[in-house]
Amino acid sequence: MRIDILAASEAVADLLSAEVARMRARGVPVGEDDLRGLYVSDQEADRILMAPAGEGPRQGSAGETLVSALGERLCALSRIAGLDPAESASVALCLVTETNPDLERLVSYVQDDVSKKRPRVELLLRLFWPDPVAGQGAFDADSRMRALHLVALHDEAGQAATPLLARSVSLDPRIARYLLGGDAIDETLMPFAELVAVAEDGMEAPLDPTFFDPPVLVLKGSDHAKMRAVARAIGGHRGLEGVLDLDLGQVREMSHREAVERASREAAFSGASLMLRGYDALEPGVRNGLSSSLTSSVAPFTFIVSEDEPTWHGPSITVTRPDVEGRVREWRKVLAGLRPVPGLDEELPALAAKFELDTGAIADAALTARGLATARSPESAVVTVEDLYAAARARSAPILSALASKVTRHKQWEDLILEPDPLAQLRELCSMVEHRHKVYHEWGFGEKLSSGKGVVSLFGGQSGTGKTMAAGVIAGALGLDLYKIDLSGVVSKYIGETEKNLGAIFRDASLSNAILFFDEADALFGKRSEVRDAHDRYANIETAYLLQQIEDYAGPVVLSTNLKMNLDEAFLRRMHFVIDFPMPEELYRLRIWKTTVPELVPLDPDVDFAFLARQFRISGGNIRNIVLAAAFLAAKEGEVLTMRHLIRATRREFQKLGRMVTEADFGEHMVHLE
Repeated sequence: MRIDILAASEAVADLLSAEVARMRARGVPVGEDDLRGLYVSDQEADRILMAPAGEGPRQGSAGETLVSALGERLCALSRIAGLDPAESASVALCLVTETNPDLERLVSYVQDDVSKKRPRVELLLRLFWPDPVAGQGAFDADSRMRALHLVALHDEAGQAATPLLARSVSLDPRIARYLLGGDAIDETLMPFAELVAVAEDGMEAPLDPTFFDPPVLVLKGSDHAKMRAVARAIGGHRGLEGVLDLDLGQVREMSHREAVERASREAAFSGASLMLRGYDALEPGVRNGLSSSLTSSVAPFTFIVSEDEPTWHGPSITVTRPDVEGRVREWRKVLAGLRPVPGLDEELPALAAKFELDTGAIADAALTARGLATARSPESAVVTVEDLYAAARARSAPILSALASKVTRHKQWEDLILEPDPLAQLRELCSMVEHRHKVYHEWGFGEKLSSGKGVVSLFGGQSGTGKTMAAGVIAGALGLDLYKIDLSGVVSKYIGETEKNLGAIFRDASLSNAILFFDEADALFGKRSEVRDAHDRYANIETAYLLQQIEDYAGPVVLSTNLKMNLDEAFLRRMHFVIDFPMPEELYRLRIWKTTVPELVPLDPDVDFAFLARQFRISGGNIRNIVLAAAFLAAKEGEVLTMRHLIRATRREFQKLGRMVTEADFGEHMVHLE
């Protein structure tokens, strides 16, 4: 039955007309005042009360006609909120008077005050309650009308405390819109709530929800999109059409209790379940205040999302993040509507093994990949494996910037000049990351290992031998982000702060699917000392904590050190790879000298790289410093890069290293230093 606002207005007019007649019969001087213009006159009231021409007699009581005219929406509201007939009629009268200016004036007339266009509690009690004294409970703070924020009570202006009977009553804007046919969610909830319709994703309900009383269930997990799907499936088992997702952590302009009460009301209007996020993070007192709201909620079903151990003492189910096979299925599902390049499906297992994205992140990554493909070729957007890797990195949402820096530019394998054995170990490291899923999951090794399923490597060698470059090469080859940990921001003199910082690093890295690179790792993972005082004891606790974090981390960890002998033996035993980066021999130094000079540099033909490689036993990092400094010298003089510039730059590098500049090293080129 649709709303009949005309019939409702006529019913209100009848109610107020009868009340005017009763007041006049009792001798109440309604409207009789010398100050005309400041009130509604008798003539004006008679005009409003005049029935339309040709109308027949009204049937039934005006109160019943009023409720009936507002149709199914008022009936649904009364059922959801548990309103009795008098309360339903009060809500209806507030709605009709707010939508009809003439009736507002008539309300003012009945209340004998032109400024009081809203009905007061006293008037509603007179109109609809046989016992007005007993009816006052309907307007208490914990009453059905006010607990669900159907109506609001207002004090009179200028009064410190307005008596209940004199307080005016207004209808909540969302309730007015709902009764008039509006379906948009409460605008006060929009900043932190979203109504999600049931999707045809084929997920079956993991349990029968009909036996829950109260209907509150905890969903344990961190895959938000998957928990939404589970909530939709369970709600669908009850005939619900969606999920109202409310983030309590974002509530600012109202109390958390009001947010839950309004959201439960909204869920009931929409035929949806209510999902609450951020409940566990609330203060204990706030959670206790919400418990009664949840047990008496009008929402058809309520889910409390908990990433850790839940604080709600009730039934719960665990919603696991998708494993590699599950992630492959999700990638295939979201890519079905795109235009992937041929053979892309074969790359999905490796992609899924490297990036532990949840269901929602995979869906977002697919859209990002499509955007990258469209930007590259708007007319024929074809998604490539590079697009998927770039999108997966973007959707990993790294938040390590406070304690780490992202290394963005990576070298290629051909740029890495190393001896065969360390180079082979680096490739084996990449292979281990690539094939973890097959070994641990398909072949069953994961069941025999409780931890240590990541890939942990130690790069040892003097500064400048290529450890950081090698980490970048690995990151580029695997398609993962590389984060270099800032040790100065991690290690703290305050007890417990170092563990806190490292815990944050590993936690955030697990979300970003990143390679962690600890430079100068001996500062953190040095040998444990004998316990002589409290600081020694806590230093050992830090080491044990770090070892545990590394074992639990599923991604690659690379540590570098100039002093491998200073590392704790227990730590070295946990390494999958210990790769030594030696000082380069003459053959490799020659390759570094030649490849470090860019092709665009104007180079003197007399530059003797063989002499430089033979005479100076220095690292690749030193060579890069020398070439760059020589280039600036040549640019300053407006010349091509000559041997003279390289020799002078070499002297400066020796001075930085504290090495003597001798004729035995520089030979005939000493003349360039004069």
